Amino acid sequence: MPMTAAAITVAVRAHFPLQSAGLTSVLASLPGLALVPEGSLPPPSVLVWWPGSEQLASVPDHAGATRLLIILPDLSVPAAVPADSSLFSPDEHPAALGVAIRQLLRGDPYVSPSLARVLLERRLHDEDAPPAELPRLSDREREVLSLLAQGLSNKAIASRLFLSVRTVEGHLANLYACLGVRSRTEAALIGIRLLPPTLTQ
Repeated sequence: MPMTAAAITVAVRAHFPLQSAGLTSVLASLPGLALVPEGSLPPPSVLVWWPGSEQLASVPDHAGATRLLIILPDLSVPAAVPADSSLFSPDEHPAALGVAIRQLLRGDPYVSPSLARVLLERRLHDEDAPPAELPRLSDREREVLSLLAQGLSNKAIASRLFLSVRTVEGHLANLYACLGVRSRTEAALIGIRLLPPTLTQ
């Protein structure tokens, strides 16, 4: 796709050439994105990385302005995944890749719902596992948590609930304090585990 002033620059790194070719083809078909080499200047806005499982412990060097989106079919080595990473499942629809990239640029980490569930299964065996029940939350906080558990960005949550983004950020800050977590990923995992299924679908 020809680069425009508004295009989001995206670079690709993959373990296998076929993965790289597939990602390149998908990204080139999505509107508003411009593919650039990984080492280009200025640095790309987003680096989409599809590692081999043994590579997860070595996150690619990238400039601070570059957001990292990791393609992850499974979490066979969950301990090696950097904390609060943005993770995208190859089982998602290709168009969701554009959604994930834009969410990253808004400052919201992205985790595919299927991968969030796998992460939760792993965490249940850790000593820092989520609480057995939700603390007392307001109805609005429960709504925000349920949408967060579905992978929605702050902007999407605000639109769904007819709130401002600043108000959603305030609810999230309260949620983090009530749940005893430090990131939206941790809060989403708790929501997936403890909210009724009808609220997280």
